[in-house]
Amino acid sequence: MKIAHVIHAFPPDSWAGSENYAAALAREQQRGGDEVVVFHRVSDPQRAEYETSSGEAAGVPVVRLNRTFADATGFRHTYRNDRVAERFGAFLERERPELVHFHHVTCLSTSCVHEARRRRIPVVYTLHDFWLLCPRGQLLRRDLSLCDRHTRADCVRCMAYQVQIRGGHAQARQLLARAERLTGLRVPRGLARRLASRPFAREDAALEEIAAREQEVREMCAEVSHFIAPSRFLAQRYIEFGIPAERISVSDYGFDVEALRAAARSAPDPASPLRVAYIGTWIPSKGVHVLIEAFREIDARDATLEIHGYAVPYDGFDDYEGHLRRLAGGAASIRFRGAYEPRQTKALLEEADVVVVPSIWYENSPLTIHEAFLAGVPVIASRQGGMQELVEHGRSGLTFRPGDAQSLREALERLIRDRGLLAQLRSGIPPVKPIERDAAEIRSIYARLRAA
Repeated sequence: MKIAHVIHAFPPDSWAGSENYAAALAREQQRGGDEVVVFHRVSDPQRAEYETSSGEAAGVPVVRLNRTFADATGFRHTYRNDRVAERFGAFLERERPELVHFHHVTCLSTSCVHEARRRRIPVVYTLHDFWLLCPRGQLLRRDLSLCDRHTRADCVRCMAYQVQIRGGHAQARQLLARAERLTGLRVPRGLARRLASRPFAREDAALEEIAAREQEVREMCAEVSHFIAPSRFLAQRYIEFGIPAERISVSDYGFDVEALRAAARSAPDPASPLRVAYIGTWIPSKGVHVLIEAFREIDARDATLEIHGYAVPYDGFDDYEGHLRRLAGGAASIRFRGAYEPRQTKALLEEADVVVVPSIWYENSPLTIHEAFLAGVPVIASRQGGMQELVEHGRSGLTFRPGDAQSLREALERLIRDRGLLAQLRSGIPPVKPIERDAAEIRSIYARLRAA
């Protein structure tokens, strides 16, 4: 079968979770005899907008589309771009895949799915996060609070800078403060309250823009032949959104088991510091700041923290890395180790006694947890989302209250005090699905869709 994978980024341009998984799946499908090609976006201001180029990456053929948003003029262009769809249609005409497997359409276009279905090509869509439900992708508000049961008004508040909202409480407060400074007179509290409660200027238009995005997503979802969700939690959220349960399969990610399989580990020396590791990108939603807050007061003779990874841009946080380093304050127990490549992950895990996944968003099925388990390393994880489906408290790791540095510190101190618990947790680590089995399961979905 000829399969086209579609994703917003791909190694070596990006090494994040969904990109690494898409690459691993594509390679395994090739090994199984399928013909595979990947269509993905790059962002290069030195190249022409919408230029495409062909090559090879991560061991598979790729077609790259350059999109920098240079010509974006409105909120609609953040999720639908018909010029992107046009280029994707040309790609489909040239490559003639028998099935298209989407992993993400962010930075591409929802209308890419329409292009596939216009050609009567079956479409599979793996749900890696909440982007179809939430323009920010992670159900996190701009103040990093969870947006659990969000409304269109919630989306307007988060996306106000893109839907060009003016007015509302914040602007009213600014205007009142300015008036008081200029006149020296205090505005009566009753009047201030009435002014501050005025609706946003153009709020109706903004709500319409959010509603239009939601409608576009629903129309796109209606054309997807089948969805795959790596966690029950994520699947349930999309079922609540309106996708029929029979059109979603819950199937966790597969991994190259042999590449990360742990060598036999000797029992750690109780007299040595506990070796704690964070492995992943440094963005606010990953909760790295929570981990540092929990670790700051821990004595380096009791435990050390190695923070592997790198900072990537995150809306509303211009200097998150600087914030993390200031938060660590030169603590002797904390070291920032910097970027790594996937092939180095095994070596990093061999240096760790426990891995912490402190995410404050509803992580779906973090690759880091699976990788740690493959290496025989227990995990301390936030007790929410798909994370609590993977880490069983007291058996394969420990869980803590999301965003609560004190709760995380208590979990760390428990391991510092009781080194025997570490061996107990290692013995309770569950098996991880091999990529070969994952590819076989997905191939059966493909075959069912083609037959239908």
